Amino acid sequence: MKKKIIMCIIASAMICGTFASCGKDKPSDSKSDTKTTTAATTTVTEAAETETTAAETTEAVTTTEAAETTTAANNNDNDAAQEHLTDASAILNNLNDIDRILGGSVDTDADDKKEEGTIAYEKVTESRFTKVDDVKKYVTDNICGTLLDRYSSLYEGNAPYFKDYDGTLYFNSVPRGGGFSFTDEPVITDVTDETFTITVKFDNFGGDSELVVKAVKDNGLWKASSFTVDGGAENAR
Repeated sequence: MKKKIIMCIIASAMICGTFASCGKDKPSDSKSDTKTTTAATTTVTEAAETETTAAETTEAVTTTEAAETTTAANNNDNDAAQEHLTDASAILNNLNDIDRILGGSVDTDADDKKEEGTIAYEKVTESRFTKVDDVKKYVTDNICGTLLDRYSSLYEGNAPYFKDYDGTLYFNSVPRGGGFSFTDEPVITDVTDETFTITVKFDNFGGDSELVVKAVKDNGLWKASSFTVDGGAENAR
């Protein structure tokens, strides 16, 4: 009887041990699942970070290329503008001289006059102009376009400012005011093969004004073709 009881106790102990062993297996499986999930999450995160880094790199490269392109274009524009500084200086000087002539700034002999009605013409003493055709050539050699309409009264019309009398040139020298007293260096913009724009400050009879001149290549020569003052009407002072 005692032997049977002992055997039962041993059998019970073995069964409990088996159950205990089974109970320990489940925590082990849970830990393994956690490791697998963590690894998968890490992989997805790394992939997302890789894509973000690639996108940021692409954007940075694109931005850099755009900036370099803009800089190159600006440099090209600046180079083109610099090439026309001498042209711009000559254009402004010629325009200033022609406008001064229109304003009455011509050397004359006030003692040698010819009168037509109320207009008195004085003999021109400047060697560069000996006849009306000299004046016309000087104007048309240095300006073109709509500016010719503004200054053609120097040599043509019902009462031109220059007139020939018996082979001698005379001028209506009544002071009218003219010319541009430039106060700053010209700025050149809008450069093409055939045109560019000059912007420069000048003293407009005591006030500060801005002159914008359209330069055009006319028969291979750079000339002023029109101007505006302070954004006003074309060719008007």
